[in-house]
Amino acid sequence: MRSIAITLMCSMVFAIAYSQRHKTPVDDYSDLTVAVPEFAIAIKLSPQAEKRLSDLHETIKVLAMFDGDPLPGQGHYNAPMRDVYLGSDEKLVDANNIAKFSSTKISQRHWNQLADKDYHVTINVFSARKTFKNNLLDCGVPDRQISTFAGKTIEVNCWLIGEPDFPVK
Repeated sequence: MRSIAITLMCSMVFAIAYSQRHKTPVDDYSDLTVAVPEFAIAIKLSPQAEKRLSDLHETIKVLAMFDGDPLPGQGHYNAPMRDVYLGSDEKLVDANNIAKFSSTKISQRHWNQLADKDYHVTINVFSARKTFKNNLLDCGVPDRQISTFAGKTIEVNCWLIGEPDFPVK
């Protein structure tokens, strides 16, 4: 009886350990990480956007999303992202309207699934909604590979939603 209980207990411990080890859902990003090369986003506002945000005491957020194309059989449908979603990071701009991405990390497990390690970065810029509930900004959306961002400051032009596209100089 005792040997049956010990065998049963060992089987249960093995089953739990095995299920935990192999319990890695496709969208689990809690694994080991890979550091994203440092980069910055500089926001250039139209005069009207600058005035409106200043009048409202509103700030700006920058969202960086990381994804890429998979090795054969490694990806899955992630619309609107590419088939291997690596993660994202969101920063508030500083007093100079610059968002610095210096400590960003992505999923190593998902990075290992990439066919090309020069993965894509998509930038989305919007008002932070701290004092006004709706997004006020219409901005360019840089979508490039990480090698074009690494160690650089990329400029993004923004204007008020509804304002004609304003090429910021």
